[in-house]
Amino acid sequence: MVPDIITARQARWLLIAVCGLLWSASALAFEDDEGCLLCHKYPKMGRVTEEGARRSYYVIPHVFGSTVHRNVPCTDCHSYIEQLPHREVKTGVTCDSECHSIKNPATGKNFSHRPIAKEYMRSTHGRKKQAEGLDADKPYCVTCHRNPVYNPNEEGPPKRIVDRCVICHEDKKFVTNWYKHTSRRIREVKRSSEEIVALCSSCHGNERMIERHLEAAKEEGRELGRKFSIAAESYKKSFHGKVTRYGFQNTPNCLSCHAKQDNYYLSVHFIRPSRDPESPVSTENKVKTCQRCHTYADKNYAALDPHPTDTREDNPFIYYAEIGYNWMAYIVIAMLVGLALVETIGRRRDGVGWRLHHGSTWWRHSRRGRDRVS
Repeated sequence: MVPDIITARQARWLLIAVCGLLWSASALAFEDDEGCLLCHKYPKMGRVTEEGARRSYYVIPHVFGSTVHRNVPCTDCHSYIEQLPHREVKTGVTCDSECHSIKNPATGKNFSHRPIAKEYMRSTHGRKKQAEGLDADKPYCVTCHRNPVYNPNEEGPPKRIVDRCVICHEDKKFVTNWYKHTSRRIREVKRSSEEIVALCSSCHGNERMIERHLEAAKEEGRELGRKFSIAAESYKKSFHGKVTRYGFQNTPNCLSCHAKQDNYYLSVHFIRPSRDPESPVSTENKVKTCQRCHTYADKNYAALDPHPTDTREDNPFIYYAEIGYNWMAYIVIAMLVGLALVETIGRRRDGVGWRLHHGSTWWRHSRRGRDRVS
């Protein structure tokens, strides 16, 4: 029998329960039809590998629910999971897998990142997911791409857009998803020059990593690029690096020269060594690459060093010129200080005091009549 009246205490608990249900529903923010969050919703979910590395398998529901992969079921990427609870995972996710639940609206085929993956595997950065040896130092997809949040400053599509779209597309969820997808593509989502330089420098400025590759190349008799070991350091010393560091917009970064410009979003995944004829910075293509910004560039202009350094091995002229200028500066400063000391000692011997007086540091009359203070 249902009571006609509920007490204030019962009403409070009922309100708390309803709020809890609403909060849990909003916190999920994406559909977990496969039940993966039964375990992966716990912050302590993880393990320590045999190599001593810590691996976290915790999925933050409300964060993942706002990312670009929120509508992709877990098993579309983790296709090796066939039962729950699943067995030990020994293979990782490869980014060229097909999404069986996401279709390309233009072709009707399963969506895949394979076009980009093919270019990446042909590049000097290309490696397998489970890489060994020196290949493990190369960047994989997740090194640069971190499952970004969809338009973090935008809560959702404006009501006027939803009202118009649902006239034909009755599913409001479909409208919201495609609005976020298209609006992100229309917006400028490229990294800034400063961000690109920082990203590339995380590997090319890693001294231990560079030493490993230099030692291996020496043992195997391979030849690395002349600027390989100083790429990040020398860029920061160049004019391009300085204007980027000072906050100027649209300044040349690593990809401005080392990536083709036919299709930026595809070509940035196809980076080749400078000795490769396909590389934009090869001897055959360097003039055209410089002409992207410097329309007047010719062979003489392209011969300038875009990665200048002051090391004796790389640039002996700058190395010795810097030594000469440093010594010249030291000598001039020493002479100025010496002259000031000689003058001070001489004036002190003449009985002239050293204090501020009408804008002059010298005061009192000289015993020898050399004081100019009136």
